[in-house]
Amino acid sequence: MEEDYLRRAFDYIEEHLYETIRLDELAGSGHISLMQLYREVYRVSGHSVKDYIRKRRVSSACTQIKNSGLSMTEIALRSGFDSLPSFSKVFKKIVGLPPMEYRRHPVFFTFPPLTLTVPTASSRVKVLAQRTLSGVSGIYFPAVSADMEQQAIHALLPAILHAQSSGYRYRIFGITSLQDTLPHPASYTLFIHSENHEYWRSSMAEAHFHSIVSGELTGGEFAMLSVPWNSDTNGAWDELCSGWLAASMFSLSGTHCREEFLLNAAGKVKGLRLCLPIVKKQSPALITISTLAEQRYIISCAAGAGAEERAAERLLKWIGKAGAGAPQLFYIQTGEDTYRCGAALPPNGDCPALDNGLSIEHLPEGLYAVMPAESYGDFSRLAETMLRWLRQESPYTQTGLPFALYTLNSSCEETGMLICIPVAEANG
Repeated sequence: MEEDYLRRAFDYIEEHLYETIRLDELAGSGHISLMQLYREVYRVSGHSVKDYIRKRRVSSACTQIKNSGLSMTEIALRSGFDSLPSFSKVFKKIVGLPPMEYRRHPVFFTFPPLTLTVPTASSRVKVLAQRTLSGVSGIYFPAVSADMEQQAIHALLPAILHAQSSGYRYRIFGITSLQDTLPHPASYTLFIHSENHEYWRSSMAEAHFHSIVSGELTGGEFAMLSVPWNSDTNGAWDELCSGWLAASMFSLSGTHCREEFLLNAAGKVKGLRLCLPIVKKQSPALITISTLAEQRYIISCAAGAGAEERAAERLLKWIGKAGAGAPQLFYIQTGEDTYRCGAALPPNGDCPALDNGLSIEHLPEGLYAVMPAESYGDFSRLAETMLRWLRQESPYTQTGLPFALYTLNSSCEETGMLICIPVAEANG
């Protein structure tokens, strides 16, 4: 399988974690080049090879600090560091606390070994840095909203063929908003990277493009997926966003994605390179053990296909009918085939009549393992990290299923999210 070479490399790291790891030997364990090792480890983990190894060693040291009486020097040497000063410097940079302070504080850091999944390891997706490009952009208003990129590129085809035959150097990008709603009327923006600005400004005007300006296409890091021309572009975007991105160590960055038109020698489009702007997610934050107060929730639950949409629609419909304003604390819990969402009720307030499919449930006061998250898309990944920590490294045991709590401000904007797991002391 295509991810086998990566699995061998990550297994090699675990087998030699506390030894000196030579990167050429690590690459050899997966039968890949050193450059491919750098590129592929970053693609699937969001870290350089050396950073990944450092965080795995610090994670191991964190378990020893909390669960053993060993001195810091012993732990440093056992964890693959050559001295206490170098260990302390790296530890504080990664965890945010010096080792001795970490031992005293009721917080926990964990960075588990990477578990490769098919979407994460898919070699179809590449992560590459792109420089900022200068060129000309214009907006095209197609006759119909379907297949807008085909219509926009077809309108510019005579100019493309002339540029190709004249030996001009250029690249063509389609720019698409990452927002949920499309502008009205439907439009499609093309950006042409070229030094011949006047030629492309004139050509776009002849092809009935609007708002033609010279400008820049911002660079950065992008997840890229190439597909044949006239293939299922929407399906490819879904693979990139809902498949690869959801399982990756990256999140969206910016407000627009891009599609580069790949041309053959004759100037005809042979494919698209989908480019999703990304930024590396923050490393898992510290886990804290907190006491949460009892809270009542209106819960909506659904199962099967479309469960999330049906449960959320039922809850939002009830909130609108209740007329009490938007709640500022929400609850979400997912199962293999179920989705549960809820809105917090005031502690002592009356509850309006419930619709079918809704119930009142109490979140009991008690101990919870808690970790902040950037968005709900991180729930599965971080919940699994916490569960692994509870199973293998923690002085606490799991007593219930993971769930997420997120808060909204008065403008209904998400202001924070916590992933919570009910726990008890292991020796309690």
